[in-house]
Amino acid sequence: MTTSRNSSPSSDSHSFSRSIKFGAATLAAAAVLVLPGTASASAQDDGSADLRPRLELACARVPNLQLRTDNLLARINGDATVRGSLAWLQAQIDDADAKGRTQLVTFLQNRLVVRTAKVEILEQRKVRLVTLAERCAELHAES
Repeated sequence: MTTSRNSSPSSDSHSFSRSIKFGAATLAAAAVLVLPGTASASAQDDGSADLRPRLELACARVPNLQLRTDNLLARINGDATVRGSLAWLQAQIDDADAKGRTQLVTFLQNRLVVRTAKVEILEQRKVRLVTLAERCAELHAES
């Protein structure tokens, strides 16, 4: 009897864990995208006053999210001495390549590609958080 690699219990639990993380990230992203429209709708419609506490809690998180995003961008864009930066990762690739560790080079290059793409995502998040902060300020000004 042969079993496929995907049907092993550890693989299933890993896959389940990844799907939970992906679902949580998707939900968080959807909340950020939905909140701007919801904030203006609740400000215009007096019948949805029960959403106001939730919006205020979401608005209270914006400064912390902005700080975390700025810190992540600073880390990724740091020099070769900053662990986790693009330059640091490139230095690790160069070191592994000099030592002839081809599998490690491939692994690190894949991480570099993902981390480089993350910069664009964080820049977009930064812009969206500024827009959300402005809408939250409008929400507080109306109350």
